[in-house]
Amino acid sequence: MISVLLVPSLAMAITPATKINCDDAYTTLEINQCAADKFDAANQQLQVYLTKSIQQNSTDKALVDAIQTAQKQWLQYREAECNAVYTQWQQGTIRGVMTLSCKLALTQQRTLMVWENYLRPMDSSEAALPKPVVDAG
Repeated sequence: MISVLLVPSLAMAITPATKINCDDAYTTLEINQCAADKFDAANQQLQVYLTKSIQQNSTDKALVDAIQTAQKQWLQYREAECNAVYTQWQQGTIRGVMTLSCKLALTQQRTLMVWENYLRPMDSSEAALPKPVVDAG
């Protein structure tokens, strides 16, 4: 009977109507949701930087194709690397947050690389997008 009472309260913690204070996240579900939210935001930012880099270089079809090919291969790498992290932690409830942390770190690094390679001005002009921030940990 106790487990029946706990399940609905845990399910309520992850409903869209409930806003989680990630500074005070305590349960595995809350921690995983906060990690997922951070990853989703980083992934959206990466898409903005990729879109802008393709727009800025749209007159160079070879470069645009190369950026798109690199991104497809990078996505495969991220998936494989973070699946390996999941496998390392597969026996524990921490596996979800460890996998999401892997994806977050790699996505932030990729966003910075896209900015440095395709969006950073080589003169004193202002960049089309600000230099992205990579979390220290």
